[in-house]
Amino acid sequence: MKKIAKTLIDTKILDRALAVGVLCEAAFVIAAHYRPFLGLHFGLFACMMIAGTAALLYARDLARGYVMGALGGLVIGAACGIAAVGLANLLGDHPERFLPYGVMVSALIGAIGGLFGQYAAWIREFIATLR
Repeated sequence: MKKIAKTLIDTKILDRALAVGVLCEAAFVIAAHYRPFLGLHFGLFACMMIAGTAALLYARDLARGYVMGALGGLVIGAACGIAAVGLANLLGDHPERFLPYGVMVSALIGAIGGLFGQYAAWIREFIATLR
């Protein structure tokens, strides 16, 4: 009898969260390219918030523990960071030296978003037991 092992990352949920995160990051970077006010005042906060929110959504849907939520959030945050900083670099908004720092910050925020997403899943489960 074969045992089916649970994978660390659920690719179906990961694909949905990556699509949401990367598309939102791309939309913000393009908007900030044409309206520099957005990038100047909201650039870093918006990129971190989008990466963290996409990771939160992934971990909340996964609901398999803090480590798995943080790992998936790390992957999503890094992908969002690569998309945002890479697109900004292609558009000529930021020099190439921001690439590693932007990806590291987004990956860290994604991992933290994954932890909060697992906490939200735990709260959702707890509230369901009260009904």
